Amino acid sequence: MLRLSPILARTLPAAAALAALAASPAMAADDAGSIWHSAGTVAPVDAAREPVYGQPASDFSVIVWLDPECPYCKMLGRTPEKVVDASGGRVNLVVRLLPLPMHGRAAFIAAATAICVGRQTPPAGYYRFLDRYMELTATNGAGLPQASGTSVEALAREAGVSDMAALDTCVHAQETIQALGREFSAADAAGVTGTPAIVVRDNRSGSMAMTEGAIPASEITAVIRTLGARGAD
Repeated sequence: MLRLSPILARTLPAAAALAALAASPAMAADDAGSIWHSAGTVAPVDAAREPVYGQPASDFSVIVWLDPECPYCKMLGRTPEKVVDASGGRVNLVVRLLPLPMHGRAAFIAAATAICVGRQTPPAGYYRFLDRYMELTATNGAGLPQASGTSVEALAREAGVSDMAALDTCVHAQETIQALGREFSAADAAGVTGTPAIVVRDNRSGSMAMTEGAIPASEITAVIRTLGARGAD
């Protein structure tokens, strides 16, 4: 069984602040009636450093910050992936992980395991692991059900991991802890106030829009159209 390293249990940089804000109201929208608002500093999608769902080079990117134990992240589910699937290659997706301390051991283990699955498998393995975890978790720190075939190890194997010893080493490696820490710092710079947080970026112009919550696919596709129209002006 994958263990929780003592260092993994410590609060990561910026995590406490994000956890305190997680239940706060969303930032005011830039346009009246819109759920979308401006984002801070957001790194563009980079297939060389993170698993990308869809084409690595696309006109638009959907960037999601997700806590594996967040109930609203579970509600969001595969919605961003469905937007990518329906886009004809114009949209890609990255999921960046923010296991908030208030969700405890289960969130950190799931996030660290997802990172390490992504290091052993193609991007599809990373997303398969996260999708299955989000499908099965009871959320709010309760984790996976105690049933055969539903452990993090079993989900990792389903996702394509073959070297379980290497996976265990990776989960407890300082490099993995640091990767999670960097994501918290990056989320803070982006203006993330809770999970799920979603940014849509027009990669042609660099313009972005941000929102929070379990939104429908129609909201994402609508803001893609809006950003695209602005970029054409």
